[in-house]
Amino acid sequence: MKALFFLSLLIMVLSGCKGSAKSDHQQTSAAVPELLIYCENGMVSPILEISNYFESQFKCKIRIHNDCSKNLIGLINYSQKGDIFIPDSYQALIKLSRANPQIIADSIYIGVNQLIFIVKKGNPESFDGSLESLSKRNHAVLLANPETSSLGFETRQLLQQNHLYDPVMSNVLALSVDSRGIIRSIINGEASVAVDWLSSYFYNSNRASVDTINLQSNYEFPRIYASVLRSSENPGLAQTFLATLSSGYGTEVFAKYGIHKRRTTIF
Repeated sequence: MKALFFLSLLIMVLSGCKGSAKSDHQQTSAAVPELLIYCENGMVSPILEISNYFESQFKCKIRIHNDCSKNLIGLINYSQKGDIFIPDSYQALIKLSRANPQIIADSIYIGVNQLIFIVKKGNPESFDGSLESLSKRNHAVLLANPETSSLGFETRQLLQQNHLYDPVMSNVLALSVDSRGIIRSIINGEASVAVDWLSSYFYNSNRASVDTINLQSNYEFPRIYASVLRSSENPGLAQTFLATLSSGYGTEVFAKYGIHKRRTTIF
């Protein structure tokens, strides 16, 4: 009787294990592939729109982690996780590759990010669009921090190229961590003029609240690249996402946010 009891118990255990293994296999095969994209704040709007399209086409899940470039680079190096990095300027990719030379597996050119002046609606202070005017005391100037964001880095490069960095910095009210707070500060009356990305102007309802003025400078606007990281758990899907960014569809979406392709070479 004891032998019969233990034999019955063994059959029950084996049957339970077999059923559990089948259940795990079903869950694995039904799992939705995911991509984790590190995206600097100036690129969030077009990337979010393209991501929604990509999810519907490829039945996957995309998680976007947006922040300033300094924080994103630190997070990528610390976590050693994630699939794609899309900063506002290729300079952030250079910083990432210097900190971790093996982290970038592949990159693709997206377009050019354009710097512009942001002013209150109607330009009530009659800002003339010259860089020299940023040093005048009758303008309350806001810039992005060059140590934390691509926007700040490129703004500093722009001013240094025109030998205006120190005079303008002496008239700057504050430094924003990144592009997120620039337009909000103009709308709230905390500043009267700022340097920002053109893409920020096309975000949500910003066009109803602020105006843009073109920069009077021969500064070469920064190129944007998207990169697949070697930490990617779905490198094939990540490469497909990059292909979508450079496709006709992706090019049209970026153009809606003022980001256009121009002839360029890999950095």
